[in-house]
Amino acid sequence: MAARLIRIVVAALLALAILLVGGVGLALLAFNPDAFKSVLIASVQQRYHRRLDLPGTLRLRLFPPFTLQTGPMRLSEADDHTPFAQAADMRLHLNALALLRRRFVVDGIAFDAPRVELRRDAQGHWNFSDLLVAPGSRMPALDIHELSVQGGDVVLRDAARGLDGRLDGVDGRASGIGRGGWHPLSLRGRASLASPDAAASFDLQGQLHADSATGVSLRNLLLRSDGRMLGGAHLLSNLRAQVHWNPGPASGLLIQDLHLRAQGRARDGKPLQIQVDEPMLQWSANKMHVAALHGEALLGAAPRTLHLELRGAAGGGPDDDLQLPELRLQLSRAAPRPLGLALQLGAHLNLPAGELRIDALQAHATWGSAPRAGQWQAQGKGSYSSAKGLQLQLQGEHEGSPLQLALLHDAAGWQLQAKARSLDLGAVPDAAGWQRTRAWLHELPGASLSLQADSLRWGPLHWTQVQAQAHDDASELVLDSLQAKAWGGSLQANGSAALEGPRAALHASLSDVSTSSLLDALVGQAALQGNAKLQADLQWRDPGGAAPQGASGSVGLSMGKGQLLGVDLQDPGRSVTHASSAFHALEARASVAQGSATLDSLELHAASGTWVGSGSVDLATRGLRLRLAPAAPARQPRAAEQLSIRGSASQPSYRWTAEAVAHNPK
Repeated sequence: MAARLIRIVVAALLALAILLVGGVGLALLAFNPDAFKSVLIASVQQRYHRRLDLPGTLRLRLFPPFTLQTGPMRLSEADDHTPFAQAADMRLHLNALALLRRRFVVDGIAFDAPRVELRRDAQGHWNFSDLLVAPGSRMPALDIHELSVQGGDVVLRDAARGLDGRLDGVDGRASGIGRGGWHPLSLRGRASLASPDAAASFDLQGQLHADSATGVSLRNLLLRSDGRMLGGAHLLSNLRAQVHWNPGPASGLLIQDLHLRAQGRARDGKPLQIQVDEPMLQWSANKMHVAALHGEALLGAAPRTLHLELRGAAGGGPDDDLQLPELRLQLSRAAPRPLGLALQLGAHLNLPAGELRIDALQAHATWGSAPRAGQWQAQGKGSYSSAKGLQLQLQGEHEGSPLQLALLHDAAGWQLQAKARSLDLGAVPDAAGWQRTRAWLHELPGASLSLQADSLRWGPLHWTQVQAQAHDDASELVLDSLQAKAWGGSLQANGSAALEGPRAALHASLSDVSTSSLLDALVGQAALQGNAKLQADLQWRDPGGAAPQGASGSVGLSMGKGQLLGVDLQDPGRSVTHASSAFHALEARASVAQGSATLDSLELHAASGTWVGSGSVDLATRGLRLRLAPAAPARQPRAAEQLSIRGSASQPSYRWTAEAVAHNPK
């Protein structure tokens, strides 16, 4: 990109220099600066339909070097008063002996603080193209052997390629123009682009061969840059290449032996290394040919280094339908969680429109280690354009079940859409597993996720008809919404989890849920039967992340008709193996803190009366310490049989006790 900007700038400055000295040889021979000034202004207006302003007084210095100094200059666009170029001063170093032979030879042109506006419209026409070739006039012989710029400022707006930026602080010197052979070239400054986003200082060194017959060639080209570019926040790069450009009617560009090496940091601060080798890229008459390409990138520090490798076979064709028959992209990481992705595709590239069509895309992804290693193979297609961004559609199978993915990237960021018949996420992570998962998500770019699954399993949890929306802003994973069928009822949830710390939150509600199905899934055995509505508002702040002992918040339970298994509330003295107690309403609320759920209130309405409860549940061990007692008649304390519930949630034990306690009805 930088080499292309430099080529455009050099061409524009050469065109400007040719314009300003063209057709003025006779006026200089008369050594009359004022006459020369009027002739020059009139010649520019007549031949190029541009307005040239030279508000200062022209001075001719006779001592070597023989110099014509114009002072400030301003040049307009063609048929327009809008400025095209201006400079604080311009000096023409003339060959005095050539003037005596009536030849106008410019040994050098020097610009102080020039400012040039380079623009190209959507049809590919540059605003300086009319300056490259004079429109059929009788001009004296013209040679320009050296061009120098100090403190230059170049604004670039290229609608055909979507480029918008500027070069500032430009200092440069090109020697030997038109003399044949190879001569030194140097150019340095700072480039800032809004589209694509880049800001870097650059230093170009090489050897130049430039004449009207063969065009412009650069050999031993070395371009050093330092700044924000190539997707990095700060990169130091070296680019070596050989370049030939023919600006004539049959214009063409040839780049050979291109080698790019860059290292620095990516936008997220991770170490980044880039290496690209391209033997040849040739463009002429709107056709291109690209030789085999090899590129590599390393992102992140060991052992989490992400390795990306790109290989491309030779391709060619018109620049609006450049065929890239085979591209291979491999992405891999060894630790802490192995990851591999291989893509093979064919593509058609439309350079003028900035569009890419991806055909015959094949993908193979692997992740994790045995025994929970996964893999997925898929086929698909895709496209890229500056308006719509990147779009990939993939369809394959994961563990024998169909899985479709759509990956989108545009100005809003990354979007992943997944549709699956059946997904198994494996076991629910423990505290260490949550930390690894957060670290892994933190490495991924911010994105939004849309998931649809007919069936989803996660440890003991099994949900159907799943629809979920989530987004990751690189600091927090947010569950915007989750809807599913679960345990005979409906689940709705939302929440968030910090990716750089233990903070997390969850709000969930379950409607018409079978308590027996829910308890079977969570603790292995059901002591409560009926349909329930549950609500939970929980937060986690301990190093274990989502571990139960780190939760705090509240939980609510509401049930209609149901049964309490293992005990008979109507006959405390009765001892039967399969006792149960029917009830027609149950309401409970509990506070969660320090690994325990403590009852704030519990009321159970049964044929035997109203019962109230107190106690707690250890969330880590699921151990019960509960007490259930009948509510007293209105404001009258009485001795009552109380039910003590101990043991685990999967196998509770019941024991009746008689204690004199006072209960106030709710």
